Amino acid sequence: MKKNPSLIGLLSVCGLAVLVFLFYNVFLNKKDGYVIGNPSNKTIIININNKNYTVAPQQQARVELPKGKTKIVYTFNNKTTDTVVEITRGNGFINPTRQEYITFTRPYGIRKNKDSIFLSNHLSIDDKVYQGILEKSSQLYIENFYYNIDQDYPKMFIKSSGSEKATDLSKIFNKEDFKQFYFENYE
Repeated sequence: MKKNPSLIGLLSVCGLAVLVFLFYNVFLNKKDGYVIGNPSNKTIIININNKNYTVAPQQQARVELPKGKTKIVYTFNNKTTDTVVEITRGNGFINPTRQEYITFTRPYGIRKNKDSIFLSNHLSIDDKVYQGILEKSSQLYIENFYYNIDQDYPKMFIKSSGSEKATDLSKIFNKEDFKQFYFENYE
């Protein structure tokens, strides 16, 4: 049988496309979405847009939500909350227990005075000062981050060449997870 260069080229291109697709899905793909967190020792039943979600103690649940106004109703510690929040981003965190969460912004890439920018910002958590671009929140709905609580910062970050724009990626943490992350990466 004679070798067909066109067929070999087509198979090579298809194989390379499959490898690129797999690499993207394993290392680079980030699934946006909304998470309900329950750091308490009680089960929480939360009604969002007339649909009930049950979140077990010390667990999180991903939910699909449309952008726009969202009605949230739940009872926690004998206090009923019935409110509407505005969803404007592709990522969000619903905090029915009103626990304190930390949003940490990590700079990626080369920029002038990156260390001084990092050191000039700080936040005190449990009487300890943490350096960096940090924000505390105990609001019911939080969406000022890029990576949700159930996602990790990427091990590698690919930035397009020629782009001089600074890239800062933020992630939301519960307080204890943030302390551990900070200890492992910055102390």
